[in-house]
Amino acid sequence: MGPQSAAPPTRSRVANLDELKPDIPKVFEVEGEEVMVVRSGERVYAIANLCSHAEAYLDMGIFHADSLEIECPLHVGRFDVRTGAATVAPCVVPVRAYDVVVDGSEVLLAPMDAY
Repeated sequence: MGPQSAAPPTRSRVANLDELKPDIPKVFEVEGEEVMVVRSGERVYAIANLCSHAEAYLDMGIFHADSLEIECPLHVGRFDVRTGAATVAPCVVPVRAYDVVVDGSEVLLAPMDAY
């Protein structure tokens, strides 16, 4: 019997695609954590909703569709919604990013670090 591979991560259904208005962040609860989801163009992105610098709610900030960044409403730091990376100071610690799959009209998420 050969080595066993890990089971694929469980994906959580969060919304129907038509619930997401273009370039307007929306918050969903995934396994007890708030996740900010935003649809931009043909893609959907998801990151943890709390700023790693000041614990502000990122969905209350400004979404920059041109750079795919969300701006923290408290200190104007920014995070890349594709990766969770902090891109503008004072934010330096990344936030958790989620792998997003759109299956038909369903939006499904799994934490990226689950792979």
